[in-house]
Amino acid sequence: MARLLFVVILYALPSFVVPIHNSSTGGCAIIRPPRDGGIRYRGLTQEQIRSVQILPVDYEIEYICRGNRVIVGPKVRKCLPNGTWTDLTLHSTCLLLCPRVWTSLENGRVTVKPPGPPVEGTVLHYSCHAGFILEGRNISHCTKLGKWDAPKPTCLCEFLTQWD
Repeated sequence: MARLLFVVILYALPSFVVPIHNSSTGGCAIIRPPRDGGIRYRGLTQEQIRSVQILPVDYEIEYICRGNRVIVGPKVRKCLPNGTWTDLTLHSTCLLLCPRVWTSLENGRVTVKPPGPPVEGTVLHYSCHAGFILEGRNISHCTKLGKWDAPKPTCLCEFLTQWD
């Protein structure tokens, strides 16, 4: 009996799943915001947001992040006529921002990988201009805590270091 009930539930389950694609109603189903973020619904009151399940074609939503986090990936999505949202294959996440002052180096150069805001997972590569020597690590990683894992290096004048 339990096995029969499981089979019935298994076959009925797909009808309970809310599809992201919903072209039969002329709009798009509400989608989830990124972790540590939310969605700004333009022109809707809080009460309307709670009661709506389908948003009209051409409606745009905007992802917003909490705290010292920034959105990485598409920030705005638009409801398409086929009932899907734009750029759903591109993931949007809210990541902690590391201090930007680390992305510049007096008498040197900083390469940011990947390019963009310094968020969790960003790696900085430091190098000095000709005539200067790097003191400190030449690489630093932005951690999940929004902090760099090594102190910021400095570029010292080669001439001055010869007298030490």
